Amino acid sequence: MENKYKNKKTYFTLNKTRLNRRIFFIGMFFLTAIIYMGYQVTTIKLKKGEDYQKEVLSRMVGQEDEISPQRGNIVDRNNNTIAASVLTYDIILDPKVILGLEEATKIAIYQTLSKVINIPEATISKFVADNAKLRYSVISKNISSEKTEILKEKGLKGVWFEESFARKYPKGEFAAQLIGFFNKNGEGQYGIEQQYNDYILGKPGRVFSQLQDEQIVTTEVKAAENGAKVVLTIDEVIQQYVESAMKKYINEYKPINASAIIMNPNSGEIYSMYSYPNFNPNRYNVLEEQLGKEVWNALTDAEKSDKLNNAWKNFNIQSTYEPGSTFKPLLVAGALDESMIDKEAKYTCNGSKVVVEGLAPIRCWKREGHGEQTLEQVLANSCNVGMIDIGSHMDSAAFLKYMNRYGFGQLTDIELPGEEQGLLHQKLGPIEKATYSIGQGFTCTPLQLIMAFSSVINGGYLLKPYVVSGLVNDDNEMIYQNKTTVKRQVISAETSKTLAMYLKKVIDEGTGGNANITGYNIGGKTGTAQKQPREEEKYVLSFIGYAPINNPQVVGLVVFDEIPEHSGVPSKAFKDMMVNILPYLEIELANSEQMTDEKLSKVPNLINMDIYKASEELDRLALGYEVIGIGSKVTSQYPAEGITLPKDSEVKLYVQTEAPDRIMQVPNLLGLTIEDAKLLVGDTFAINGAGNGTIIKQVPKAGHKVEKNSPIVVKTSE
Repeated sequence: MENKYKNKKTYFTLNKTRLNRRIFFIGMFFLTAIIYMGYQVTTIKLKKGEDYQKEVLSRMVGQEDEISPQRGNIVDRNNNTIAASVLTYDIILDPKVILGLEEATKIAIYQTLSKVINIPEATISKFVADNAKLRYSVISKNISSEKTEILKEKGLKGVWFEESFARKYPKGEFAAQLIGFFNKNGEGQYGIEQQYNDYILGKPGRVFSQLQDEQIVTTEVKAAENGAKVVLTIDEVIQQYVESAMKKYINEYKPINASAIIMNPNSGEIYSMYSYPNFNPNRYNVLEEQLGKEVWNALTDAEKSDKLNNAWKNFNIQSTYEPGSTFKPLLVAGALDESMIDKEAKYTCNGSKVVVEGLAPIRCWKREGHGEQTLEQVLANSCNVGMIDIGSHMDSAAFLKYMNRYGFGQLTDIELPGEEQGLLHQKLGPIEKATYSIGQGFTCTPLQLIMAFSSVINGGYLLKPYVVSGLVNDDNEMIYQNKTTVKRQVISAETSKTLAMYLKKVIDEGTGGNANITGYNIGGKTGTAQKQPREEEKYVLSFIGYAPINNPQVVGLVVFDEIPEHSGVPSKAFKDMMVNILPYLEIELANSEQMTDEKLSKVPNLINMDIYKASEELDRLALGYEVIGIGSKVTSQYPAEGITLPKDSEVKLYVQTEAPDRIMQVPNLLGLTIEDAKLLVGDTFAINGAGNGTIIKQVPKAGHKVEKNSPIVVKTSE
């Protein structure tokens, strides 16, 4: 027993000795390792520390962050905003942080985000789970400052924000093809957005590190250089007049394409450019507004693509057509200038003309013929036979010389992308010359035609058209300014004056009577071109006109593709536009009516009033009014203060809004009771007024667009 105990004691003593020896050796190993590492660190610090520090600093210096520039605005000639970049925020999530929070906190974050950025809670939860290992995930882009402030106030963990800019087009479809759009890839596409992208884009800024004395790192910020502002020659008011008139007839006649240009024939400045079909650049890749949601969704992807490409295309420069009779004044001007025809010559129209023996005759639109006509009457009646006779006096070389001098078959050099130059033959046989004489057989763009026509009425000069008057940088300095450019003189001033007078007869006695505006001397020319293939009998109808006759200040071209042949729509649309445009441009009436003081009212100053106060003031003076623009604040008026008008005349009130995102269209309340009107508008507008019976008057008028929650002042029948 004792012997066994001794053996056990000896065993434990030996094990303890071995254990102590192992601990000693392990301790010595770690001590040696620590001493060695300390030696190495000290050596590195003393001998190579500076080199390593420089390397670390160098890598820090190499890291940069980019600051996005603000894309430049696009404004009209009066500095009204058409396209702008507004401050927005991208919402960033840190999924790793969020997943580490308590369940109740996570749910609260998802609920708050869902309400503000309109993404379902389940979608946000799945997004976080799918990106569980990431520290940076963008859940939503271009969130407004107002919504972002709501999120910032909540102090949500794992959620932060980065500044960005969103492109906004506050006027929607306004001049859409001319402006173009800013696509999802961050590029300007079509129109001004594409043509001037390099100027509008701006230059990004940088946040970077910098060495000082090879030791200290400082943070330097190079500010972003914001893009330049593009100032257009377009006038917002004129563009609105044009769009209103065009939409009226488009809705009624349903053309496949339509366009309109209003410009200054003496400078080449374009005041308005409209193209149909249209799109909204805020939602450039869908046409639900234009076609209806059901129709759009029923289309195949290929059909949608075709519709979009057609809507994005600017018909004025990217589509060609046969101009028809609107070309006839150009031929007459060229023939007169070359002395190939005489002003006193007479032309006989029997309804048709055989150009080449054995071939079918070319008919006049008036089958029974116009009989004997003067040169002026040939134009007024748009006589095909008379024009073919005039063209026959010019050989092929002379004919084509003038076609080229007018700019047909060439680019106008307008600073817009995708311009077409049209089709022009290099040699004309008898048939080609005859068809050219009536504006068929060759093609041009609407812009080519209006520029060529302007040379006929402006003294004979072909000008370069332009839609951008200048570029202004972020310091409000003009970095580019456009100016009138004369390409060449096509005809003499004398011939130009003669044609300008001839074209008055088209309005007074000929085919352009629908364009006549009481009190103004208007000149112009109608056009009807039969499309290819001729047997389908489809037509492009157009009208080109100008005012005043003795000193043209404005010219307009209106084109409708595939509408009824004898509808007269283009000249009617021209009149609807010019009834407003001529007073707006302060083009004087040809004569003034003498009236007694009892029948006259003096126009008051209405600027800076709201439309409610302005309408009261005009009612008091027995003057009517028309509101042009969007909003409720009057920014300008025509006529100006102090002008005397006949009572019942209309004063133009030009309005603007400071809240384009809150605009609503005023409904038609006429014929409703006040109670029914309140039910109709709900909380969209406030109804101001009392009385029984039905509503007989409302301010603003139906169709006008004002800020949401604005009042509608009504008057009832009792």
